[in-house]
Amino acid sequence: MSYNNEVFKLAKPSRKYIGGGKSIRPNVMIYSSVVKLMGLIVVLMFLLILSGCGTNLMEFYFEDLFGSGKEIESTPEHLVWNGLQAIQDKDYGDAQKAFRKIIEQYPYSKYVVLAELKLADAYFLDEKYSEAAVAYEQFARLHPSHPVVPYVLYQLGLCYFEMSGSIDRDHEQLLKALGVFNRISQVYPGTIWAEKAKQKAQECRHRLAQYELYVAKFYMRRGKYLAAKKRLERALSEYLAELNSIGKLNEVEKLLRKCNKEVEKGVNRPSVWSKLGF
Repeated sequence: MSYNNEVFKLAKPSRKYIGGGKSIRPNVMIYSSVVKLMGLIVVLMFLLILSGCGTNLMEFYFEDLFGSGKEIESTPEHLVWNGLQAIQDKDYGDAQKAFRKIIEQYPYSKYVVLAELKLADAYFLDEKYSEAAVAYEQFARLHPSHPVVPYVLYQLGLCYFEMSGSIDRDHEQLLKALGVFNRISQVYPGTIWAEKAKQKAQECRHRLAQYELYVAKFYMRRGKYLAAKKRLERALSEYLAELNSIGKLNEVEKLLRKCNKEVEKGVNRPSVWSKLGF
């Protein structure tokens, strides 16, 4: 018997005899309900298969039906494009999100190296210099032979330079910046980044010279002439050319002479300002 005949036979009303030989006509609606139920079961099984296959097919095909509102994950290509466009539009927060997503969700993508670099750039442009420094350091460590490493190191030096702040702050970040710029000049001579690093290193040395002078004056105001004398001597020893360049050499020499006189007299006692609590 063919498949069509079987279906026709199942659909054809039959009679069932119940005690006493009395015949009752079956309710065709029962059969219709069974067919609908079977159809629903098939649909549910299909949905279960889709939801269990580890993809977003459920959302893709039935997002409007179920109202999940969850967006389909973007591809690495789309994320790179979105991140670069966000940087161009100065939406640095969105750029950081896009590049972080590539690094976290697509670690083996061919775009991950670019994402690592541009994430650091997005931090820097957003003036998040601490985060940028970490990102640049990590890139240089993971990809030491990459052709953009001179640029990455230069940007790392700029991060330290920007974090150094005003002249009255600790000079640790300035020393870090100077170390990075000197490294670029030594390892990558003749490159544009070596030339730029040389200029920034000079700026670092100028600021370090001013810092030594600032600290020496601070000690002198409090009558600490011996400590001030050591700072001034250090400035002359390490930053003589820089002091001359910024027009502070004569001032430093004059202050040093005063410190020497006070130290020779044995005057290393608190000043009036120190007595007043300043």
